[in-house]
Amino acid sequence: MRTPDLQTATRWKQQRGIGLVEIMIAVTLGIIVTGAVVQIYLSTKRQNDMQGGLSGRQEVSRYATQLIQRDLQMAGFRGCLRDLGTVVNTLNNPDDFLNNYARHVEGYENVVSDELPAEITADGNEVVTDTDVLVIRTVDDPGLQLTANMVTSSSDLVTVSGLETDAPGTPAEGDIMLVTDCGGSAIFQVTGFDAGTGTIAHAQDAGVPGNDEISLVRRYTAGAQLFSLRTTTYYIRNNDDGVPGLWRRVGDGDPQELAEGVENMQVLYGEDTVGADQVPDVYRKANAVANWNNVVSVQVALLVSSVRENVADADLRTFVLLDEAAVGPFYDGRLRQVVSFTVAMRNRLS
Repeated sequence: MRTPDLQTATRWKQQRGIGLVEIMIAVTLGIIVTGAVVQIYLSTKRQNDMQGGLSGRQEVSRYATQLIQRDLQMAGFRGCLRDLGTVVNTLNNPDDFLNNYARHVEGYENVVSDELPAEITADGNEVVTDTDVLVIRTVDDPGLQLTANMVTSSSDLVTVSGLETDAPGTPAEGDIMLVTDCGGSAIFQVTGFDAGTGTIAHAQDAGVPGNDEISLVRRYTAGAQLFSLRTTTYYIRNNDDGVPGLWRRVGDGDPQELAEGVENMQVLYGEDTVGADQVPDVYRKANAVANWNNVVSVQVALLVSSVRENVADADLRTFVLLDEAAVGPFYDGRLRQVVSFTVAMRNRLS
C-alpha cells in the first residue's frame, strides 16, 4: 500500500503541464501550417486575379472589335446606290468635319489633341498622344420609306403617318438624313417633322448647319429609303481614374467610354490606287492617304491590357501594332495583348 506522500507525488507527476520543448514544437508546426495556408491562399488569389484579368481583357477586346467592325462595314452605305459620286449634299459647309459625308472614312495619325478638329476635342476631350483617331461616317436605319412621290425636287418628304414622336429612329428637327434610291441620294437636315402626316420638311437656311438649298436635285418617288446619318469618332482617352480606354463620340455629342483598358489604337487604310477596281493596292497611314474616297478596307490594331495592376509578373515582351515601333516591356503587372483585324468596307468593294 502506497503511503500518502507517494500517492500525492504520483498524482502530481501525472498532472504536470507541457514542457518547453513541446511548446516550441507546437508553435513551429503551427507556423508551418499557417504559412502553407497563407501560401495556398495567396497563390489561389493570384490565379483568380490573373483569370479575371484574362477574362476582362478578352471581353474588352471582343467588344471593342465588334463595335469598330460594325461601323466600318456600314461606312458609306447608300442603300442600293453604290456610286458615291451621285450623292448630293445640300448642307451648308458640306466639307466641314461633321458634314463631310462624301468621305466615308478618314483618320488622324499619332495625334496631338491640339491638332485635331475642335468637334473631337471640344469640352476638354483629350486624346492620348501618339495614338490614332478613326472617323467613320455611316447610317442608322429607322426603317422609313417614302409613301408618296415628291411633286418636285424641292417638295417635303412624306413617310408613314402616325409615328410616335419620341420613338427611336423617328425624324426630329435638326437630324441629318439621307434619302436614296437606286438612281441617286441626297443629304439634308430636317427642319420640321409632322408625326401625324409623316411629313419631313427641309427648308433652306434653317438650323445648324442648315440646308444651303431646298432642292434635292431629283424627285424621289414612293419606296425611296430614308436613313439617319452620323459621324462617329473612335479614339483613346484616359478616364477620370487615369485608366486609358476606347472612347467614341457621335457627332458633337457627349464622349462615351466604350472599353476600359485599351491603351493604344493604330490604323492603316487600304487604298485602291491602280485600276479603280475597288481592291486595296497599298495600306497607308492616315497622313499618307492620297484620296480618302479610294479607301476600301481598314486595318486596326488595339493594345489591350487588364485594368488591375500587379496581377502578373513583369512582362518583358514587346508589342507591335501594325507598322509602328514596338512598345514595352512593361513592369506594372498588367496583362496585355495586341488585337488586330482587317475590315473590308463592303459598300466600297466590287
